[in-house]
Amino acid sequence: MPTEIRHIIFSNDEVVRAVVEYHKRTANPLPSGAIVRLEFEREPEVRCALHLDLDAGHARQIFWIENALLAAALIFFCINNRIPLPTRAAKQLQMLNDKVALVVTKQPGSDKGHWVGG
Repeated sequence: MPTEIRHIIFSNDEVVRAVVEYHKRTANPLPSGAIVRLEFEREPEVRCALHLDLDAGHARQIFWIENALLAAALIFFCINNRIPLPTRAAKQLQMLNDKVALVVTKQPGSDKGHWVGG
């Protein structure tokens, strides 16, 4: 039986929406302000930084979103947007060019038809 590998590639706007929605959903919202920049790091793991303008250009704050939280936010984004994901597949983040990708690897027999988001 073959192994299935899917790459779900997110735009920067989708990453921002996913992180903001995840923080609201977990009752830990980000401070109010405009997100003026999104930055990614690849090593040692994929993570991102949201640069927030808190008061019309005078105060900026940077919030680092670590790998596990970013992955959780993107998985919830998929579920909320009805993008099907196998529940028992391995999921990891990678950078493809300048975009974040959720790489889903489903081993033979690892998921007997259990999907979320679809």
